[in-house]
Amino acid sequence: MKNKRFRYFLFMLATVALPVSLLIGQALTPVEFWQRVKLNHPVARQAALLQEQGAQELLYARGGFDPKLYAAQDQKVFDGKDYYRYGNGGIKVPTALGLALKAEYDWTDPNGLYYNPDRTIPEGGQAIVGVELPLLRGLFFDENRSDWRQAQIGQDRYRAIADELRNALFVEANKAYWEWSYAYYNRTIAEEARAYSWERLDGIRESFRAGDYPAIDTLEAFLQWQSWELEVQDANLQLNHAIAKIQALLWEQNGQPQVWQQNWVPQHPRLVERAPVFAELQTLLNDHPSLRAYQLKQQQLNIERRWKAEQFKPELTFNYNLLAERVDFSPQDETGLRNLLTDNYKWGFTFSAPLLFRKERAGVALTDIKIAQTDWKFQQKQQELTTKLSAYWQEWELRQKQLQLSEAVVENYATLMEAERVKFRLGESSVFLLNSRQQKLLSAQQKLLKTQIELQKTLVSLWYTAGGTW
Repeated sequence: MKNKRFRYFLFMLATVALPVSLLIGQALTPVEFWQRVKLNHPVARQAALLQEQGAQELLYARGGFDPKLYAAQDQKVFDGKDYYRYGNGGIKVPTALGLALKAEYDWTDPNGLYYNPDRTIPEGGQAIVGVELPLLRGLFFDENRSDWRQAQIGQDRYRAIADELRNALFVEANKAYWEWSYAYYNRTIAEEARAYSWERLDGIRESFRAGDYPAIDTLEAFLQWQSWELEVQDANLQLNHAIAKIQALLWEQNGQPQVWQQNWVPQHPRLVERAPVFAELQTLLNDHPSLRAYQLKQQQLNIERRWKAEQFKPELTFNYNLLAERVDFSPQDETGLRNLLTDNYKWGFTFSAPLLFRKERAGVALTDIKIAQTDWKFQQKQQELTTKLSAYWQEWELRQKQLQLSEAVVENYATLMEAERVKFRLGESSVFLLNSRQQKLLSAQQKLLKTQIELQKTLVSLWYTAGGTW
């Protein structure tokens, strides 16, 4: 009898507290599992690539200010005559202020027969140093500066989108983990119930042989054992499905699925790693990755609109170049620098302006539409997240109450079960009543386990909805 009490104690311990199998298997906590998932999962790698994309787009935009080397040569020979040959080469340096600096060297073949008089330069060539400055469109803002600033904001936007991808993966991984935990410990409940039913069947068979119980009681006890055998098989099926789902989230660094370790044991759902605080969740919500991505997109669109509006201005580009005697920019006569600025120079300007502004007006209008769409998406997302957070918080509070009630129900059923066992030993109960008590107790334990699992899932949903970054 003491041995039976001891086995029953182990059964209750296995279904309510942490199972003895944890001492044998290798515990895999939710935190450890998530670290494995986010290390090599394709979604996590996509998130990392998004951040790399932001860095490369910024580098691409900075390329708009890169210095450029150029060179050209033009030669004409006809009927054996050397008409002309001239060329130039230099470097042009755009700046973030809209001003472009230029250094160039021109040359002309003096033996050419028909080159234009404006091509006449000092023998041996001529160095030129000059500037180009937009005086209307592009003076304070141009396309290169627009792309650069958008790319700077884009880095943060891609980071926010990457955070949202990782958070969505976090929800999927953790919910799959807790489904695995439920399937694992539900099977434990069924196995312990089957073991207890088999033990009771042995006891009733011995009592039948001794003449204490009728043969029908052995049949009823055997049917109860068969019932729990079916429960164990069904629990094994559910566990296999849960493992397949969770295994699909584990990847190796080389892109191959990770091998599942059969000795892995999930954490029991009754352990809550960190209880949420509603005020903290509300604070996190204000910086949710999805909301932050929309806000940064709005900033990019505002910069784009500024460049679109800049295009209403006419183009007027002024250029001024200092000319040298070959490479000598310091005339040696008495006029000095004044002579260089007033006698040895070349300047010009280009001007253009649209007449109808249809492209410019449409460009601004289209950008305004994008800004309005993004604003409405932001407001919709903010409202959705606020509503979901409130709903999940209410669910969290309700689940806690359900948990307390379920624990009390299990405790009360355990008391009834123990009392029924005592009555059965005294001959004042029947196998039917004992089976009924056991069935209700184990059903209550399964409901308690389900409540614990749902509480963990609600906790995951709360942190995800608030936008916690993992």
